[in-house]
Amino acid sequence: MAEETAAAERIQAKLRLHTQFLQDLSFESPRGAASVAAAADSKPEVEVNLNIDSRQLQEAFYEVAVRITVNATREEEPWFLVELDYRGVFSLADVDDQARAPMLLIEGPRMLFPFARRIIADVVRDGGFPPLLMEPVDFVGLYRQHALARKEQDRETEND
Repeated sequence: MAEETAAAERIQAKLRLHTQFLQDLSFESPRGAASVAAAADSKPEVEVNLNIDSRQLQEAFYEVAVRITVNATREEEPWFLVELDYRGVFSLADVDDQARAPMLLIEGPRMLFPFARRIIADVVRDGGFPPLLMEPVDFVGLYRQHALARKEQDRETEND
């Protein structure tokens, strides 16, 4: 337990969040009142897509983007669609090239996600639906999954 706390403090010392902001937000309810009325009696099928990206702004400053798309349908009828682009500006100190991507693509989104999740829950609720409570995300697993996919893609490119 003490080791985990010490590791978290080292990460925080190296990765600093300077600001966070809402880049883009869209909410659509194509069927309007019909979907809202139906929401009282049934639950929609909800599909959540999450994309993480980062880019360098200046020498030690990076922007991390968390993009979330939520599509809710019931019996193939659209209920609502939410598209969110939430970002943060981070600085990194004393981080080698090998550790940079994991810091930005795991720890950065981990700091931003609770705020993005709250915005989505509020927007869905304000649209007349029960709040959408998204599950926490395993950013380490997501990072590993994307790293494996990139390696596989690189192998296929080499074989062509």
